[in-house]
Amino acid sequence: MVIADVAVMPLRPYAGEDEMYKVVDACIEEIAKSGLKYEVAAMSTTIEGEFDEVFDLLKKIHRIPFNLGCERVITVARIDEKSGGITIDEKLKNHR
Repeated sequence: MVIADVAVMPLRPYAGEDEMYKVVDACIEEIAKSGLKYEVAAMSTTIEGEFDEVFDLLKKIHRIPFNLGCERVITVARIDEKSGGITIDEKLKNHR
């Protein structure tokens, strides 16, 4: 089990902030469809799952902006992996 923190940033073209968020919303919809546990935050989304499932999903969501007409996208992902696995709840146990 790994945790991935991911932020997808479509750069161009989009007409404004509303258009940009439509692309981000499409990425979040794909994450929701995956069935993996996730939490949306103000600047990124955290995904929990098995290594291959998470990485396959990261590839999919990176491609979504291109499928929606973006010419350039930056995706930033951070992976937290621990022997024996780690969960979102375990990671945040001292903050909830």
